Amino acid sequence: MFSIVLGVLLALGFSEWADERQNQTLANSALLNIRREVVSNLDTLKIIHENNVQTIDAISSQTTPDADESRSIIPGLQLQETGWEALLATGLSGHVDYDTMLTLSKLYSFQSVYKQTGMQLSASAMSATAYATAMGTSVDNRHFQEQFIGYFRLLTLIEEQLLGTYRDALNTLDF
Repeated sequence: MFSIVLGVLLALGFSEWADERQNQTLANSALLNIRREVVSNLDTLKIIHENNVQTIDAISSQTTPDADESRSIIPGLQLQETGWEALLATGLSGHVDYDTMLTLSKLYSFQSVYKQTGMQLSASAMSATAYATAMGTSVDNRHFQEQFIGYFRLLTLIEEQLLGTYRDALNTLDF
C-alpha cells in the first residue's frame, strides 16, 4: 500500500513539474514575442515622434500665411499590444517574474493612454472638418494648427515618456 501511494505521489509530482516547465517555456516564448513587439513599437514611435516634433517646430515658426502647411501630426495609433494581450489571455502571466509583469503593465497602460489621446485628437480633427463641411466652408489649416498646438505638444510629451518606458521595458526583457 505504501509503495502504491508513493508511486502515485511521485507520478503526480513529476507531472506537475513537467507542466510547470512547459508553462515556463511558453511564458518565455511569450516574453520574446513581447520583446519583438516592443522593439517594433519603439522603432515606429521614434519615426512618429521625430515627425511630430518637426511639425510642431514648423507650425510654431510660421510667421507668414503662405508658410508650409503640408506637415501634419501623426498619432501612433498603429502601435501593437497583441503580445501583451496574448500573455494575459493565455494565463501565462502567472509564470512571469512580478517585476517584469509590473514593467510591462506600466508600459502597456501608458501606451493605451497615448493611443487614446491620439484617437481623441483625430476625432477632434474629423469633427472640425465635418463641421466646416456642414457649414459650407473649408478648414483653415493654419487656424486649426494654432488652435490645437497645445494638444500636439501634449502628444509629443507623452511620446517622449513612452519612448523611455519602451527602453526600460527592453532593459527588463533582456535575458
